[in-house]
Amino acid sequence: MKKIVFVGGGTLGHIFPMLPIVRKIKPDYELIFIGTTSGLEKALIQDNGLFDTEYYLDMQGFVRKLSLKNFTTLKKFLKCKKQAKKILKELKPSLVIGFGGYISGVVLIAATSLKIKTIIHEQNAVLGLANFLVYKKVDRLLLGFPLAKPLKGDNIKLLGNPRITEIYENNKNWTENEKLILVVGGSRGSQVINDCTIKAKDELVNKGYRIILVTGKKYFEENKNTIPASTDNFTIIPFTNHLIEFMRKASIIVSRSGATTLSEILGLRKISILIPSPNVTKNHQEKNADVLVNSGAAIKILERDLNPRKLIDNIEELTVNRLKRIKMIENMIKIAEISARDKFIKEMEMII
Repeated sequence: MKKIVFVGGGTLGHIFPMLPIVRKIKPDYELIFIGTTSGLEKALIQDNGLFDTEYYLDMQGFVRKLSLKNFTTLKKFLKCKKQAKKILKELKPSLVIGFGGYISGVVLIAATSLKIKTIIHEQNAVLGLANFLVYKKVDRLLLGFPLAKPLKGDNIKLLGNPRITEIYENNKNWTENEKLILVVGGSRGSQVINDCTIKAKDELVNKGYRIILVTGKKYFEENKNTIPASTDNFTIIPFTNHLIEFMRKASIIVSRSGATTLSEILGLRKISILIPSPNVTKNHQEKNADVLVNSGAAIKILERDLNPRKLIDNIEELTVNRLKRIKMIENMIKIAEISARDKFIKEMEMII
């Protein structure tokens, strides 16, 4: 049985696109995962139980300024590279697939030095630093979104995010609740989005809306002290492992624009207001949002322009303007590559 190594970590956005592929091919390959000791991925990977073997290495990201922390990161990089080469020599895999994060870059560098076949999947509309460093050396660079600054190369293909396929296939037997608004500021939450939503809540509730605000664990305590954690039409929760269920029921989603979130929105074909985080590398969340916005599939509000009035007016417009909603859904259908997972697997099989 051929061995395939999957690598990624730091954030769950590098893991969710991986899992639909792993679930589909599990019976046919021996599957190995390499991640980080300190990232969010370890608990998720272990809970899923999809891999035959797992390795966790001590790796962290570089700081994009002069900092002593980068000396520590460099030492960890060199150590991880050595460990990765040792692991790969012992495993002798047929293929190594990187889904992003600095751990992915380290392992892919080790794999290419050993002449092992390699694939990168880039979820965002901007190539991450780790992926940028190795994309010319790998056998395939597979893109989830068109890159804001296109790259040239025979090894580069746009095929979408495998997460879309899984979400679309499982999007059955649900009922959308009219005027239910889901507000979520990413896995860690957003104080700016939380504050704006709370200021807008009275007017929205008076207009008949129900609001679910996912504050993030960091911000939950301060918010629950100012308003009840649950009322008839306004609910705040710190975090949920069942966000997809909330998304299915919502009529409008107000959200950051991480690649995984956008894939879920496209797979569910949900009307959305996107508020990109300005605090991310290369402003990639705004570039992600623009893929949908420029296709007429979503609304964008920059964080600096966000205020309760603008949020309320956009929610109202997307609720009452049925033709606009229909057009947005039609545009989502055009750009959502629902066969992304199967196209990815086909590319794998061609390389192996």
